[in-house]
Amino acid sequence: MMNKKNIEMFYDYFDEVSNLLYEKFDKTYLEGMNEAFNLLLDDNFKEEYSIEVVETLRIAKENISSIAFEREEVRKAVQLGLLKGYKHAFMSNSLITPDTIGIFIGYIIEKLYKDQKLENVMDPMIGSGNLVFSALNHMKKNIKIYGVDSDLTICNLVRNVADLLEYKNEIFFQDTLTYFDQGFDLILTDLPITDDEDYFPYKAINHHLDSLTSGGYFVVLIENDFFEKKDVKIFKDEINKKAYMFGLIKLSETLFKQNPKSILLIRKKIEDEIPPKEFLLVDLPSFNDNDGVNNSIIKIDEYFRKRDEK
Repeated sequence: MMNKKNIEMFYDYFDEVSNLLYEKFDKTYLEGMNEAFNLLLDDNFKEEYSIEVVETLRIAKENISSIAFEREEVRKAVQLGLLKGYKHAFMSNSLITPDTIGIFIGYIIEKLYKDQKLENVMDPMIGSGNLVFSALNHMKKNIKIYGVDSDLTICNLVRNVADLLEYKNEIFFQDTLTYFDQGFDLILTDLPITDDEDYFPYKAINHHLDSLTSGGYFVVLIENDFFEKKDVKIFKDEINKKAYMFGLIKLSETLFKQNPKSILLIRKKIEDEIPPKEFLLVDLPSFNDNDGVNNSIIKIDEYFRKRDEK
């Protein structure tokens, strides 16, 4: 069972390390978190520090070394650190997908893969990793994580966090549209907010669909005006050649300070597969509205029950 004190102790550990490295060596908070995790994982640092500083950091490590942290304790502590680190780096907290969304998506993934193998997941814009970590922790599955990000510090951080959570992982530092591999059972990502004329989310989905195994699912967070862009018809035509969209879950605006999002569900076609006639369309209320959320869950459960019967 998750222990609040353990969350605080893990946070206090890397917070102490990060603050010390900032004061002594002008390291950013996120770089300090990485060094704190390097020490835990490898008993070493990426860079060299004075004997006095190293001794202080090792004492901080020893204070928590005897504690067996649960995955959610580590993830929640790291999320608190990310909020502080993003603020320190003048990055938006909206880049961190809220826990409740990750947990809800974990529930959706369990429905999708009830009778289907799920051995790996790829997030082509992994960022902080909070989406994939919160979803997988909820599911309590040991699934290999692949991720791509164009920020080296973030790549190192998410790799370290995945190691701390004991998920096998491969994290790549590169532009997501230059990354290609095959054989992924699931693609899960939170697309960035963009108003480029050449709409990036369309390109990203179309590009990474080719990495999915046949019958695999692409679960993606999109802007609510996703289907109102000028090239939407071209996007739909391209997607329909190799996959089909079968669900759209609009999330409560209370989850977002701005730019509310929805969850789009896509399945890569198996040869000669006929897409289902029924489209799952849900307007999810605030998670504080228990009755409303329960009604939405009943609707989703019923959709998948009928789908599984066919």
